[in-house]
Amino acid sequence: MKKVFFYTVLASLLLIAGCNNSTDAPKENTDKIKLAFKPVPGKQVRMKYAFSVNQVASGDLTAFEMDITARGGTNENGDIVVDMTNDKIRMSGTIQGVAVSGSASGPDSLTGDAKLVALSVFTLEGNTYRSIYNSQLKKKSEVHMDKGAIVDSSENKIQFLVVYPDKEISIGETWQKEIVIKAGNKMNCSATYTLKELHEDFAIITIDGKLYGSGEKFGNEFSMEGKITGTITVDITTGWPIITDAHQDFILKMGGKDIPMKYDIKCNIE
Repeated sequence: MKKVFFYTVLASLLLIAGCNNSTDAPKENTDKIKLAFKPVPGKQVRMKYAFSVNQVASGDLTAFEMDITARGGTNENGDIVVDMTNDKIRMSGTIQGVAVSGSASGPDSLTGDAKLVALSVFTLEGNTYRSIYNSQLKKKSEVHMDKGAIVDSSENKIQFLVVYPDKEISIGETWQKEIVIKAGNKMNCSATYTLKELHEDFAIITIDGKLYGSGEKFGNEFSMEGKITGTITVDITTGWPIITDAHQDFILKMGGKDIPMKYDIKCNIE
C-alpha cells in the first residue's frame, strides 16, 4: 500500500501554469484576435504556482506552492526562449490523518513516504530550466541550466496547459489540440479550447479535455482515464497565460485497484 501511495502522489506532481496582470475595468472587444506568445525580451515576470493532489478514497492531500521568476526572449530561429527559476518551494497537507508541512529550505515535519514525495519536488528549488516554445505556446524542448550551460535534458515540473490556435478567432469559437502532460509519467490530453470572453487587454479561454495514459512505474503497470476542466486568462499583448485555474479528475488503475484522483492547479503571473 505504501508503494501505491508513493506512486500515486509522486507521479501526480504536475505543474502547469498560467498567471495575473491587472484586469481592472477593461473595455469589451468583440473582434477577431490572433493569440500569440510574445513575451517582452528580458522582462522578468513573477509566478505563484499552487497545485494539490487529492487521493479521494484515503483522504490524503498534498499541496505544493512555488515562487518562480521567468524571463523570455527570441532566438535566431524565431522561437521563444523562456528561462524559469524555482525560487521557493513549500508543501503542506494531510496524510493518514496527520497534518504535515515543510519547505525545501527547511525546517519540516515530514517523515516516511511524505518526505520522499516532498523531496522529489524540493530538489527542484534553485534550479533553472530553459524552454523553447513556438508562438502558439507549444513547448518544443526543455533543459536544465546552470550558469548559462546545459546541465542535462531533465524538465521542470511546471507546464503551461494552453496552446493557441493557428488562426484568428472570435468569441465562441473552439479549437482542438493534443498535448502531453508530463509528471513522472506521460498523460495524454485531447483538449478543446473555447474563447469565452475578449476584452481590450485580456482574453478568457476555457479548457475541457479527456485524459488518458498507461505505463509502468515501480514494477506496477498502470492506466489512467479522466477529464480536465479549467479557465485560463491570457494577456493579449504578451501571450502570457496570466491566470490559470484548472482541475483534473481521473481514475488511476494500478495493482488491481481503481484509485480516484483529483488535481487542482492555480497560477498567477505578474
